[in-house]
Amino acid sequence: MLYRLLFIALVTWHYGAGAQQNEALEFEITPSETVTVQDVVNAALSLSPDGLVVSSKEQNADALSAKASSLFSDTPAISFQLQNDRYFSNQGMREYEGGVDLPLWMPGQKAASRQKARVSSREAEAYQDLVLFSVTGQVREMLWEITLADAALQQSRDNLKTAVDLDRDISKKITAGNLPRRDELLSQKEIMSRKMALVEAEAEYIHAAREYEAITGLLEMPAYFDEEVNHENDGESVPLLELAQAKVDFMEAQYRVSKSSWSRAPTLSVGVKRESGSFLDRNIDSFGVGFSVPLGSGVHMTSKRAAAAVELAQAERENELVKRDHRLHLHEAEHDLEVCEIQLPYSSSHFEMAQENLRLSQKAFDMGESDLIELLKVQEQYFQSSAENSQKIIECKRSIARHNQIKGVLLP
Repeated sequence: MLYRLLFIALVTWHYGAGAQQNEALEFEITPSETVTVQDVVNAALSLSPDGLVVSSKEQNADALSAKASSLFSDTPAISFQLQNDRYFSNQGMREYEGGVDLPLWMPGQKAASRQKARVSSREAEAYQDLVLFSVTGQVREMLWEITLADAALQQSRDNLKTAVDLDRDISKKITAGNLPRRDELLSQKEIMSRKMALVEAEAEYIHAAREYEAITGLLEMPAYFDEEVNHENDGESVPLLELAQAKVDFMEAQYRVSKSSWSRAPTLSVGVKRESGSFLDRNIDSFGVGFSVPLGSGVHMTSKRAAAAVELAQAERENELVKRDHRLHLHEAEHDLEVCEIQLPYSSSHFEMAQENLRLSQKAFDMGESDLIELLKVQEQYFQSSAENSQKIIECKRSIARHNQIKGVLLP
């Protein structure tokens, strides 16, 4: 009896000391009426490391555009040459020669390079749209994860309160001699189970909240972010598909550039020359123009053109895979919505019946028609049904958000 009393006192003290901790978490995300979903997306975008890639792609597009607008196909080169006989016959022979080598565009090469620059610019824009699309989806998932975790946390708190209220009622009945002492141990065990479940729910919530804070840098979230099903968008122009097609266009432009290019560009050389045959001769100044054309260029360009063709084929393959995966994900999102519409009324009816069953069991227990073990079983069924119904409601709202995300609908 002494050990039993000590155990009960320890449990009671533990609950009293930890009751306030159950209401105040070490880290929380506060719902706010002033914070919008767009604010969260903008905050996540500002911290997204993908912004560095967007900037580099824009710079690459600008560089390709500048190259395609250049007057020459490659960098011009300046040459200078000096020749004399000072260390040999020393008759005063001097030659000074300077010139400029100007690489020329091949027919069609400049137009292909301009097309490549335009496609590269579109790819950079498509990637920027994809970053916004991806961050929007990430924000959607985080908001609903926090909502699910918060609902589970509130459910655990309610379950613990119900168990404590029942324990208080049982203590009164034991004191009055209406229940055996063993029922108090059963009640205390139920409280311990609910407290363990509460600790787990708190951990899940804090994990979701920390992830939200790490990605957005915010400690507040929108108080309302429910969405309506979007039936207008067909989901065929999402950034994911546009970027895959942009990559195909870029590789195709790259292949056209390789087809119109030689291993080395033909070069136009322009220069001047001063000659002196001896110390007694007069200087002879002259102007020269030269033109060089590489030979056997096809042999050396075959491998480059083949590599460009392989990259084009790989891009086309990835584009088809992205399209196929997108169609499957769109089908799954639509199917999830249908399943939710069917399951939600069943879940609601199940919860109502569990609620009524608990009321009748509590009444039977109060009248002495059933024991505590039977009541705890019914109460457990009620807890489970309540949690599943709350979770199903939130999951159905999340399914709407996922459906809109797959279709490329941005958050309001």
